[in-house]
Amino acid sequence: MIEDEGISFYASPNELAGIRSGNTSGLAGAQYVSLTMLCESGQAHSISNGFFVPSESIACLEEDILSVLQLPPTAPLKFQIKVDGKSTHPGFKVSAFVLIEGDSYPINRKGPILSNTSKDKYTLTPAQLLALDAIDIHTAMSADEKGEGSNLRLIATLQQAKRHGLDINLSHFDSINVAEAERIGLTVSKLPDGSIELSPTLGDGTPYAELLSRWAQLDPAADEGTMRIGNRIVLLDKEKMEGIREVFSSRRIPADQVSRFMQTPTAFIDAALVDLDTGFSVRVDGVGTMRHLSIGELDAKGTDWFSQNGQPASPQVLGGLIQSEEDAERIEQEIAAARRDGAATVVIDGQEIDISDEEAVANVIRKARERLSEPDSSLIDADQPDEKRQTVSVLIKDAEERREELLGMAEQAAPSLEPDWSLYKRTPYPHQRAGIEWLVGLGELAQGADPQQLYRMQGCLLADDMGLGKTFMALVALSELMRRQRKAGGAVKPVLVVAPLSLLENWEEEVDKTFKGSPFRDIVVLQSGRDLKRYRIPKTERETVQIANMPDGAVDMASLRYALHVGPEAGPDRLDMDARLVLATYQTLRDYQFSLCRIDWGAVIFDEAQNIKNPNTGVTCAAKALKSSFKVLATGTPVENSLLDFWCVMDTAQPGLLGDWPAFREEYVKPILKADEEDRNRVRQEVGQALRQAVGRFMLRRTKEEELQGLPRKTVFGGAITEPDGGIEPMSALARTMAGIQLQTYDQVLDDYQSRRHEKIQGLAISSLHKLKSVSLHPRLHDSDIQSLATSKDVRAVMGESAKLEALLQTLDDIRGREEKVIIFLITKKLQVLLKLWLDRLYGLDVGIINGDTKAVSTQVDDATRKGIIRTFEARSGFNILIMSPVAAGVGLTVVGANNVIHLERHWNPAKEAQASDRVYRIGQEKSVNIYLPAAHHPDRDAFDVHLHRLLGSKLLLKDAVVTTEAVSEEDMLKGMGLG
Repeated sequence: MIEDEGISFYASPNELAGIRSGNTSGLAGAQYVSLTMLCESGQAHSISNGFFVPSESIACLEEDILSVLQLPPTAPLKFQIKVDGKSTHPGFKVSAFVLIEGDSYPINRKGPILSNTSKDKYTLTPAQLLALDAIDIHTAMSADEKGEGSNLRLIATLQQAKRHGLDINLSHFDSINVAEAERIGLTVSKLPDGSIELSPTLGDGTPYAELLSRWAQLDPAADEGTMRIGNRIVLLDKEKMEGIREVFSSRRIPADQVSRFMQTPTAFIDAALVDLDTGFSVRVDGVGTMRHLSIGELDAKGTDWFSQNGQPASPQVLGGLIQSEEDAERIEQEIAAARRDGAATVVIDGQEIDISDEEAVANVIRKARERLSEPDSSLIDADQPDEKRQTVSVLIKDAEERREELLGMAEQAAPSLEPDWSLYKRTPYPHQRAGIEWLVGLGELAQGADPQQLYRMQGCLLADDMGLGKTFMALVALSELMRRQRKAGGAVKPVLVVAPLSLLENWEEEVDKTFKGSPFRDIVVLQSGRDLKRYRIPKTERETVQIANMPDGAVDMASLRYALHVGPEAGPDRLDMDARLVLATYQTLRDYQFSLCRIDWGAVIFDEAQNIKNPNTGVTCAAKALKSSFKVLATGTPVENSLLDFWCVMDTAQPGLLGDWPAFREEYVKPILKADEEDRNRVRQEVGQALRQAVGRFMLRRTKEEELQGLPRKTVFGGAITEPDGGIEPMSALARTMAGIQLQTYDQVLDDYQSRRHEKIQGLAISSLHKLKSVSLHPRLHDSDIQSLATSKDVRAVMGESAKLEALLQTLDDIRGREEKVIIFLITKKLQVLLKLWLDRLYGLDVGIINGDTKAVSTQVDDATRKGIIRTFEARSGFNILIMSPVAAGVGLTVVGANNVIHLERHWNPAKEAQASDRVYRIGQEKSVNIYLPAAHHPDRDAFDVHLHRLLGSKLLLKDAVVTTEAVSEEDMLKGMGLG
């Protein structure tokens, strides 16, 4: 039932009972599974006989889930508005219309569903919903409520929706730039007599001199205010008006009070109303437009998934390779050199490109340069694809190389005291004892160093293989360092752990499992649904939201409003209490970077630290800017894409150890790039060994094979190979050849691409690639016909339409025969839902699903968390199945109750695939572990799965390299296809 606030999904009590027991139509079961997944993530909630999903959650659903729930698709609709009256008048009114096939229709919608005719129904996107809700709310206001402030807030909301992708013509408001003041800050001016004068700032970079003449526009007694500054209108709510009055009440500080004011400004100004402090670490160089680090060519090559005759890529590829002016200049030079040699093609970044058409090449490069020069063309965070473009951040000072000096410091590191092992519930393994002593020794040096020195002992990289107990070692080391601080009579500073969302609950549990008595005052989980609300300043936007709304080039420290209660002025509600353990995600670190960078942390632990591998992201800048005595970066895969990852992680842990990126690239990356293909693995091995020596004691890297002699055997079986390949054993049962509808559909995708590739249609190759991937899983998966798939009475027959699912079923039957448990790794949510329904019916199970929608941090004691699902899975005796996404659950979880893993849908990145597999291959596993890689083959040519296996295999580094794998992202592969 569609309602004004969302959509309710109902079933009778008997129907619900049948769904839960599996005795119902497949579609209803698929819907039940999907709605349950939404409840687990907090996007929906249970009601009597059903579920309720708010409009905001509906607008964020993926197309696959909309299809399962039989909701209409989203659409890039175009809207237009009609404006009556002036924004200064109570009669001001805005009406919206939707344009469909060139015709204008009044808005006819309920909740998140737009329904203009019986034929045209659409689910609104978040931006569309934001705009239409704002118009409806404004329309419902009485004339008395429609003052200038509310009218202007409607305009501001429409402008915000347009910035977020709403296709709407706002020509009526082109001359009006409306924004709400984010904070009230302070400007201090020294007067000739030695006194100082205080003036408020608005947090948007407006110059002090310009504001001086604008304060008279405000009514000092009014609850709200409006200021016109140039072509902008700034709205001030009640809190901001109180802040302005607070500053003006103490506007002049006499000369004899200036020193006291500078030392303790809170004695004069209420810090709850006006932001006063900055306090960043020595590495912060200020706040401003984020500096893009020119990366240059990396050691990565792609593959042409559609190539049938080895033809070079078209010049259009160059557009994707040019991400900076330096790239454009380099590519122009390489093309010019090739032409001087009479060549018609050139190999750039591992791709052969046709350069015979000089005009076409010139046009592509010209358009790429134009794109780079457009406003707001700053880099989007690569590890956060849904993040808004972030042009402003803390700016990080480059660190010059001080390797010998730093290595000399590290050689002196040794614990001053033997750890008190009686404080802990668990006895460490020998390798854990050594790791703890290593951490404590370096940590003591860091604690005793001058925090104002950049080239002091700062941190280290704990790069142990997955499953060796990095969390346990880090917690014990933290406890020992805090014990030393207490013994020395010093303050025990708070500790921060930054980790993926799925691991926050794991850290809480590990504290309880590790200590007989916790060394921490308490634990704060800085996450929505937990403790974030308590420490967030009311009516204050996240700091990244403030950043996104700041004008370029007009930002300074004083223009930022801190969003968290930190510092002594926050009183008992301050976040940074002594001895507190704060758990936060990487997204929270990015969103609240300025508040968190002000805190003087005793130690910061970055779990799964590969999340800060890219220097051109806001989260990496925030991580490097944190003020901390000691930093520990923990990751079993410090290289996921290239050696840039390793440099960035080490530069965060210990600035100066490897110098800046240009120097590092010259020393370590270029030798690999210059090596011949047949010699490249040897050079990689040499570079890896050189890097291990370069980082010395700042990195600890051990493998399970080296340290855990009692671990059972692990065997990887593959269906895409015919002979042993890189430790993978061929298994014929995993290799099935496509036939029937699957083969026909696969060939049709290839034929469609080949017949249209000359048209140079934007996105054709990438959409074809994803269709091949989808068809390889199931030929009807990319259609919207989920009902026929879900309701099929013969499950084995409908699964048998897919060669890959045939291989899956045989493998599952074998595992059931052994009475063992298995994890199926799968990314596509639509297939996750279908597979659960099919396998429940085939095997009489209640298969659990852990993916990005599964709640990672519980708000109450229940089994809806990842940990709860795993406990339920492991508690069943004998055969059981768990479906996981390698993206959401492949990190940080332990599932030793299972000893079989099936990668039904392989991840583009072999490092992430290895992380996923090692959820079962770690301390506590007693059975032999089997990893299965099923593959769908083509009878006449290499199929998608074979291409993918070959590409992933080509990225394996030799065992003695600095890390075990080098991976290629999907973006790298698309560049190799000529789709950059």
